[in-house]
Amino acid sequence: VNLRGYCRLPSSRLLIYDYVALGSLDDLLHENTERQPLNWNDRLKITLGSARGLAYLHHECSPKIVHRDIKSSNILLNENMEPHISDFGLAKLLVDEDAHVTTVVAGTFGYLAP
Repeated sequence: VNLRGYCRLPSSRLLIYDYVALGSLDDLLHENTERQPLNWNDRLKITLGSARGLAYLHHECSPKIVHRDIKSSNILLNENMEPHISDFGLAKLLVDEDAHVTTVVAGTFGYLAP
């Protein structure tokens, strides 16, 4: 999701992003009871698109980015069911390729890697 602008006030900060029509995958799975369940083609499209997005962040960005909080509420869906990774608040830039070990635990309980 593209960052379009920001507002910085003494008491608060606001980031402005592109509008994503369908909201989060979490909302689609758990909150939107009027909608039909996701069909298998949409599930596959969301899964593969999310995996491609993560692969891009991990391998093709410079510097590489580790999101550290991937969960269904941080995957936004546009009107074509294309996923967009959001909420980079806990993300870490990997500047030094040799630094593979960290002792900091970051993320959401229930979604953390073992």
